Amino acid sequence: MSYTLVKNAMKDDRTRLGYDRLAEKTFGLSFSGWYESGHFDGSHIPYTLFDGDKAVANISVNLMDVCFGGQIKKYIQLGTVMTDPDYRGQGLQKILFDEILKDFEGKYDCMLLFANRKVLEFYPKLGFEKERYYDFSATIPAADCEIRKLDMSNAEDVAFFRKLYDMGNPYSALEVKNGFALEMFYCGGPYADNVFYIPQYNVAVVAEEDGDAIICLDILGEKVTDIKDIMSAFGKEKLIMGFTPADCGGFAVKENTDDDTTLFILKGSKNIFSKNQLLFPMIAHT
Repeated sequence: MSYTLVKNAMKDDRTRLGYDRLAEKTFGLSFSGWYESGHFDGSHIPYTLFDGDKAVANISVNLMDVCFGGQIKKYIQLGTVMTDPDYRGQGLQKILFDEILKDFEGKYDCMLLFANRKVLEFYPKLGFEKERYYDFSATIPAADCEIRKLDMSNAEDVAFFRKLYDMGNPYSALEVKNGFALEMFYCGGPYADNVFYIPQYNVAVVAEEDGDAIICLDILGEKVTDIKDIMSAFGKEKLIMGFTPADCGGFAVKENTDDDTTLFILKGSKNIFSKNQLLFPMIAHT
């Protein structure tokens, strides 16, 4: 069977629609709202195989600037890896991956991805190695502190959020820079109701409640206090981090064992995870 390979299906209305339909069918995801919002910046590059107008397989390249230890490196995170059930078993993912490797040779420091338990045996065949990452949690007191929810459908609130985003996350040891497009995929979509502003500290916080716990996905603004002080404003007993704290004092650290979000690093990459206890920012997963 003959297929057409489209490099960057987002550029064309027809191919973008085909890519979106496959993503909805496979993961329940849609990229159309994100694209139409104007936040899409081209850093998300789907490599898609088409059978006519039908997208049948895809791997998306996500370009990232990752800062660790004061150094910024070029990362590629592969995501939206999917094949239509009727087209599986034909080696289509290998075709896509080989094309990506050819196109980006010498253009990245590290290539990584996160995989679920159904495909853990597949990625080593492409040269990826399973790597450890860590979870960080702490017990925190409640604090009386004003919290204002930001309306991510309001242009003024989004502009204000962007201003704080551009200041960075000084509370994170491993930070994705220049990633506002991806941030808005989440904060304009699944986390639209989870974006807050804390005037006392002049920070934006992306956070999600989970029972008696608060999950901190991002803190944006200047560093004026401790993570635990900021997150105490949510009145929860337990803090679960969605990124690696720059200061791990007072945090319990344990290796993550969730085989539905297994980290893989391509052999030959600059692997900072092998010798450091790190958590790749959850809000930067693709």
